[in-house]
Amino acid sequence: MFDAATLAAITAEARQAFLEEDAPECLQQLTVGFQSLERVLNSAGQSQQRQKLIQDMGRAAHSLKGGAGMSALTPLQTLCHKLEDLFEALEQGRVEDKAMAVGLIAMTIEETQAMVELANSGRLQDTDEPPELALALGEFLETCQPQPSQEEAVAGDVSQFVRTSLTVELEACLERVERRLERGGTEGELRQSFNLLLEECTLLGQALSCDWLEATATEFRTALTQPDLDLPSFMPPAIAELRSLRKQFLAGELTPPTPEIVAEPEPKPLPEVMPVTTVPVSGVQIPVVVPAKSSPAPIPATPAPSARQTLRIPLDRLNKLSNTVSELLINQERLLEYDKQLRQASRNLKKRGQQLIPMREQVESLYDELSFSDQTKIRPSNGGGGQNDDNQSSLGIAGLVDFDALEMDSYTAVHGILQRFQELMVQVQEIQEDVDLVERDLQETLIQMSQSLHQLDSELTQSRLVPFRGLAQSFAQPLEKLGDRHKKPVQFVIAGESTLIEVAILDQLRTPLTHLIRNAFDHGLEFVPERQAQGKSPQGTITLSASTANNQVLIVVSDDGRGIDPEKIGRKAVELGWLSQDQLATMAEAQILEFLFQPGFSTAAEVSSLSGRGLGLDIVKQMIEALRGTLQVESIPGQGSRFLIRIPLTLNIVPILLVRYQQRLLAFPSESVLRILPLDDHPIKNGWVEWQSQTMEARALDEVLPQIYPQGFNPSPGLPHKVGLMVNLGDRPALLTVEQIVDERPLVVKALDAITPIPSYVAGCTVLGTGEVVPVLIPNNFGVLWRSEPTLPQDAVGLGGRQTTILVIDDSVTVRRTLQRVLGSSFRLIECRDGKEAWDLLNRQNQGIDLALCDIEMPNMDGFSLLQLVRAHRVWHSLTVIMLTSRENPLHRNRAQALGASGYLTKPFQPNQLLNTIEQFLAKTMAN
Repeated sequence: MFDAATLAAITAEARQAFLEEDAPECLQQLTVGFQSLERVLNSAGQSQQRQKLIQDMGRAAHSLKGGAGMSALTPLQTLCHKLEDLFEALEQGRVEDKAMAVGLIAMTIEETQAMVELANSGRLQDTDEPPELALALGEFLETCQPQPSQEEAVAGDVSQFVRTSLTVELEACLERVERRLERGGTEGELRQSFNLLLEECTLLGQALSCDWLEATATEFRTALTQPDLDLPSFMPPAIAELRSLRKQFLAGELTPPTPEIVAEPEPKPLPEVMPVTTVPVSGVQIPVVVPAKSSPAPIPATPAPSARQTLRIPLDRLNKLSNTVSELLINQERLLEYDKQLRQASRNLKKRGQQLIPMREQVESLYDELSFSDQTKIRPSNGGGGQNDDNQSSLGIAGLVDFDALEMDSYTAVHGILQRFQELMVQVQEIQEDVDLVERDLQETLIQMSQSLHQLDSELTQSRLVPFRGLAQSFAQPLEKLGDRHKKPVQFVIAGESTLIEVAILDQLRTPLTHLIRNAFDHGLEFVPERQAQGKSPQGTITLSASTANNQVLIVVSDDGRGIDPEKIGRKAVELGWLSQDQLATMAEAQILEFLFQPGFSTAAEVSSLSGRGLGLDIVKQMIEALRGTLQVESIPGQGSRFLIRIPLTLNIVPILLVRYQQRLLAFPSESVLRILPLDDHPIKNGWVEWQSQTMEARALDEVLPQIYPQGFNPSPGLPHKVGLMVNLGDRPALLTVEQIVDERPLVVKALDAITPIPSYVAGCTVLGTGEVVPVLIPNNFGVLWRSEPTLPQDAVGLGGRQTTILVIDDSVTVRRTLQRVLGSSFRLIECRDGKEAWDLLNRQNQGIDLALCDIEMPNMDGFSLLQLVRAHRVWHSLTVIMLTSRENPLHRNRAQALGASGYLTKPFQPNQLLNTIEQFLAKTMAN
């Protein structure tokens, strides 16, 4: 009898063999077979090819099911079992909806591949729930035609699928054991191989309903428990017996016993239930049984169990859908603005209509007066020859002069004009009522549309979010192995594991977090003797936490190790020639720590499997910046370090607070504003404000932010600041003063172009219904701006007071256009298509170029040749030349440094990094 440890070892070995050998082969067979499955299913002929293809794919699904079962991967086993049943139904012709079957097979193959990947990474456990796709397969199989009864199956031949499984798969298992027996081995190895065979026989017996196979395996397993069993002598006849039983079964000589069917007794009729009525007797209600025919009550139908179905959608398609929804939300904001204008126009029309009411009454009065006046002017006829005046009514024309003025009204052209004017005023009032009705209907429709769009956005957002635990837990096992290997006991703590983060962000955070965790283990945590000497626990702690706030995700990797020594980093930077001792003495600790993110920087004394190569934190920072995020390091020597990653989320709708500042609008995420304080109640004194016994610094927003207007534009002072926004700068609260609060409502936040250098405190922008684009700011990232004096950005000034000129040498039009977009607003650029063109330009002029950005691989003359010529030139030998190339291997980097390159950057470049590098080199040039 195996103990638990031995069984676990057998399961682990079986799982490894299954995941490395069987599973990839079976998945490949399913994938290749699926490419022609739909064609052969819909083809009238090719019955043999169709049957063979279905049998091959069913055999692959069966092998996956058996291997998953042996590997203790129950969720995968359940899914593959359903897939095998579907192939069996296709083989037997019991599937009517073949298109649905093909779709389910495609999704099942994808889901199986995903589950195998999870099992390879250790994230699929035997206790996990089966995927919902298995339920969908089960429901579909219920709609197929029923399987033949047991009697029909016994009377007929064994199905081709069962025959193939027994002749191919069982035979392969038997031959494997025979080969092991021929090679020999210890009794333990033979016993393990034979136990594996018995497990496979048990699974085959259960899957194929072959009770004889399962019973034989149980019998052999019992025999193995005998202490005096000679295993090498026992195994050959056991294998022969299995083959003999299989032969009898396939020949129809070995059939499973037919279960005895016991007739259920007929249910006895229920006694007739008499209805009960009440008869009043002396004021008391006495129940009386009245015989009556009763009809059987209908038995309610049992509702069929329902199951959720899932569909795998590519993430980029989901992002496109989300982007489309955001555009719809922006258009909805415009419709709301149009509705607002229509509502205002309706109110104005109603107001004008009310002004017409007294005018209408005056017109009616004038109409009555004219009518009476005209009637008094009508003269009766004098015997036939008389003529009426011009203003005589139509009575005379109609020959009705015999009527008196009181007996017949007369009208003139003025009456007609007044009557039409009255009718026009009535029509205006009716139109105004129609406009009111349309406006109300439009408002209701817009409200319903807004609710639907917000619900759609919420559903899309939830579909893109996954818990942080899925990524965080994948680091636990590798970190534990590192601790065992390097004799550093470590505890891995996960905080905020239920935090929901976008899938796209999590996928791209795996590599940076791996670097940071390994860095914390290698550089941060001390060995046990050192920790005990400092009074620390022998076991170090690395914490990985996640949280979301202000439309950002904050991920922190911290340790309780030795911390980072700024002096050691400074000395290393001086050794590398990156700065002098005098410059080091004037730098703040935070600036010194930034050297950790420079390419090639490492404080490790020697190269090991964990560190010393100078590749790590610079890569981490580049990957974080590619996500429009920031990376910050904090450390206390002797207590530990923290690496803080902030990445903006790409959620569509965020509650936004709109404020007015210097004649324009700015936006803040509502949750980033802790409180709104009226300055009349909380006056500012010498740059400080007191609130609830707490004193905090206060500054106007225009004193914190850099200039937001084009150069040469001088805005008016604007309105006095009446409102203060209490915000958190990261380590302390502060007050920002603005002119006024405009509005607060949910708005769509759009990310800005990734190629444009954007400060970390700009989250993106929102588009109002009026079409105005409003920047969205994150005050938590104002810490850098808070202490710096606001300055007006000016064009970079080169030597002699002129504008700085940069020579761009690159054969790629895309690169030149990108550099023009990034640098063109601050520098004067001269573009050359290759090294020869740049060399001719340098020979024609002896001044006016402050820096050069040069590619390496170009036609006519490469960057290395140009650099060599520049360093030998009598005028340009000291020109700052930064190599900008896609070659990032050490060979090209070392070659460029040997030829005298001032810097080396790789494509694709980060705009902020490029600007910082250029500014550093220009500052050195100006200083010299």
